Amino acid sequence: MTKSNISFYTGLFFIFVMLFSCNRKASTFEITGKLDNVSGNYFFMSHEVGDSLIVDTIPISSKGEFSFSGVVDTLAEMSLYFNQNTKVAYLLVEKGWHVELKGDVLYPDLINIKGGDVNDDLTAFKNKNKDLLKSRADIAASSNDSAAVKDYVVKLKNVNFELSNIAANYVKENPDKIASVMLINTFFKDESSIPRLDENLGLLKGKAADFPLTTNLKHFRDKVKMSTIGAVAPGFSVEDRKGKKVSLSDYRGKYVSLSFVSTTCKVCISEKEEALKAYNELKLKKQDIEFITIVKDIEEASADSIANSVKWPLLPVKGGWSANLFDTYYIREIPYNILISPTGVILDRDYPILDLPKKMEEYRLN
Repeated sequence: MTKSNISFYTGLFFIFVMLFSCNRKASTFEITGKLDNVSGNYFFMSHEVGDSLIVDTIPISSKGEFSFSGVVDTLAEMSLYFNQNTKVAYLLVEKGWHVELKGDVLYPDLINIKGGDVNDDLTAFKNKNKDLLKSRADIAASSNDSAAVKDYVVKLKNVNFELSNIAANYVKENPDKIASVMLINTFFKDESSIPRLDENLGLLKGKAADFPLTTNLKHFRDKVKMSTIGAVAPGFSVEDRKGKKVSLSDYRGKYVSLSFVSTTCKVCISEKEEALKAYNELKLKKQDIEFITIVKDIEEASADSIANSVKWPLLPVKGGWSANLFDTYYIREIPYNILISPTGVILDRDYPILDLPKKMEEYRLN
């Protein structure tokens, strides 16, 4: 190979390296900050890529200073977990963004996050409503006082309602901003807020309507609607512990109390006695109702402790929280009860099992 050829290929190599470096730099984001009250010398940051969850461990100094850089293809939401994952903050990153954080992790909602239009918009919203956000954090911190639990619940509900109204007004005034999507996700992504979630999603326009989180919120809304009060209960056909098929359609014409429990849940096991008491009371009154219990985590522990003395079908399912019936009925806590009418319509969700005899008396009178 001649000297001229060597020079030519060497030049091409360096051009390639420069182009690669420039392209990587253009795709890189940087997050830096100084945070107070961080316990330990690291925290976690996670984000989703397709169906995968990427988790990074971020070192942080004794002064609360940290720096991190990474690469993204498009606008992405990052979740930051502090103090043994008890405090959580959120931010967004995009190619070329330098995001700066400053604040106290004891008040994650009040951390100032600057850098990128979405972060700037959300920080402006937080600063405008910092008194309410701080009040909410203080109320939540006082929830450990068992004597004040009732007062805590009322106060928290009032503050959240006020904040949700402010968020709804923000969405109405800024339907094309990604920040509006983030606020919808914060204030309206729960089972009890589906009508408001639906309403606010319908306001979104432009890039906000096309944002991936918007699609996720619509999927969440549709899933919850499938088993919300007033919806026709999703059908199923599952084998019981003896291999006999049990179908919801077999109980058409009767009320059904559908319970979701786990073999590893101590509360579920103790609540079984309450379920037996309610069942016996209803049968004594000759109420036309049947019980069905769906049991997860059979891979981890036997269902014997739950099945013992139970006089109704007990249906074991595999897959933990992702088990088909838990997913279909949108079950996120246990024990959880759902009441289904003789025509197959969901009448109630998340009621104490001991309240069922009284509920059934009310339905009978109506």
